[in-house]
Amino acid sequence: MLINILKKEKGYIKFNIKATDPHTLFNLLREELLKDTEVDFAGYWRDESFYESVIFQVKMKKKTADPLVSIDSALGRLEKQSKEFIELCKAKIE
Repeated sequence: MLINILKKEKGYIKFNIKATDPHTLFNLLREELLKDTEVDFAGYWRDESFYESVIFQVKMKKKTADPLVSIDSALGRLEKQSKEFIELCKAKIE
């Protein structure tokens, strides 16, 4: 996975992500970011390569808020949910 920051301002970030299948993970991230009361907008679209790369952007309600903090928090929540899911699956299999 390769991440390239395209634009970063107060309360806003736009970056390009190159991955094998960016849609699945980044749709989850978008949904989790939208649960954050400080986030005004979170979305992504496929760039010109369509399958291997997306442009992701996050806009905060307040220009003083750091979108990287919200992204980090959302990723932490997704990590926790993933671990819980793995443990539930393992318990059912064993």
